[in-house]
Amino acid sequence: MTSRCAVQGGDPTAENAAPIQGTTVSGVTVAQAKAPVITIAPALPAATEVQTKTLIPGKGKVLKASDTLTFNYCGVGLVSQTQFDSSWANGAPLTYDLAGLIPGWSVGMPGMKIGEQRLLIIPGEQGYGPTPPAGSGILPDESLVFVVELVSIDK
Repeated sequence: MTSRCAVQGGDPTAENAAPIQGTTVSGVTVAQAKAPVITIAPALPAATEVQTKTLIPGKGKVLKASDTLTFNYCGVGLVSQTQFDSSWANGAPLTYDLAGLIPGWSVGMPGMKIGEQRLLIIPGEQGYGPTPPAGSGILPDESLVFVVELVSIDK
């Protein structure tokens, strides 16, 4: 995918909410359109552990904790409900060593297959903790929501 990821406000579980076709984990719903659309129910509690859910299955090679990967992703604050970054919006996937990313990714991503798209909900202490990057819009100790698409595994 090369289009933007979108964040939508509202409560996907409210009785009067329009039905959202997608996958819901702990009040976070991801729907597939041209790019993932993330809806976060209001006033969710902070995540206490890394939660993962495969949204689109992949095939082939399996990601290991020691691998370098190329991926697309969208990151949203669970409380702020603000998108703080998106490789889809920036127009190009990123390449990093999995071990060099935030700890929640090292927990939630091993086992992904190429082409897989996965939802990650990460507690603040396994994200950026009390000192998020300046200007990111991430609140201190904020739980984070990511939709990640594994493009390739580059050793």
